[in-house]
Amino acid sequence: MDELAVKYEANGQEITLTKDDVKKYLVSGDASKVTDKELKMFLELCKAQGLNPFLREAYLIKYGNESNIVTGKDVFMKRARANPDFRGFEAGIIVENKNGREKRDGTFYSLGSEQIVGGWARIHIKDWEVPFEHTVSLSEFHRNTATWKSMPAVMIRKVALVQALREVFPNELSQLYSSEELPASDDIVNEDDFSAKPSEKLITEKQRSRMFALAKSNEQLVRSAMAKFGYMNSTSEIKASDYENICMEIEANLVLLEDKQREEEAPNNDDENEVVDAEIVD
Repeated sequence: MDELAVKYEANGQEITLTKDDVKKYLVSGDASKVTDKELKMFLELCKAQGLNPFLREAYLIKYGNESNIVTGKDVFMKRARANPDFRGFEAGIIVENKNGREKRDGTFYSLGSEQIVGGWARIHIKDWEVPFEHTVSLSEFHRNTATWKSMPAVMIRKVALVQALREVFPNELSQLYSSEELPASDDIVNEDDFSAKPSEKLITEKQRSRMFALAKSNEQLVRSAMAKFGYMNSTSEIKASDYENICMEIEANLVLLEDKQREEEAPNNDDENEVVDAEIVD
């Protein structure tokens, strides 16, 4: 077998992974600049951790002279759940508002009146008297991309969770990192973008940004329009063929929302007339 090739088993399936396989199918960025050393590290990590890169459990990102090995987000939870000592987790965001700093379950926050400053995760382990808790700062991970701009709560919660899981389960998750943990760089591709099938033309980062601009940064409007066309998760799943229809749905929903808000804010003329009439009677 070629020196830059490995054979191993992952989830009961025999995997043969070669240098050409990685360059052709498993690199995001400029595959021609990936060095043999970087390829060797990727191959050996996949083998050591039993990862199946053809199921997007791992891939290689090459931007400029730097490279990163990225693990698919599902790997962390699958491996945690497979450990008999795992007893569940909690995760959320840390926000600042007029009352101070608050640790909150999930990802909900009030845009405008609250600011996200971090994420947190708590892992429960059998026979541990105290669960393991981990916090992260948004400023250390936030990137100037459409995904981070539109969904900072979702992203920073994910960072906190995968880091907490890696610390609790070093044997299963050592040296595995999610795309959200990578250094801040606009050249880094999100996992959801990379995992799309080449045969499917999906919307671009610019188009995703336009959707949120049309919705005036109202995430719920975007989610509602996506759901009408069968998209329940990330905007990166949206096919280019559905893009314009979703944008029109967003615009229509925004008009309805603004009309409703104007009605609620408008003064009640009937009440005013009643007051005037009462004054005349008196």
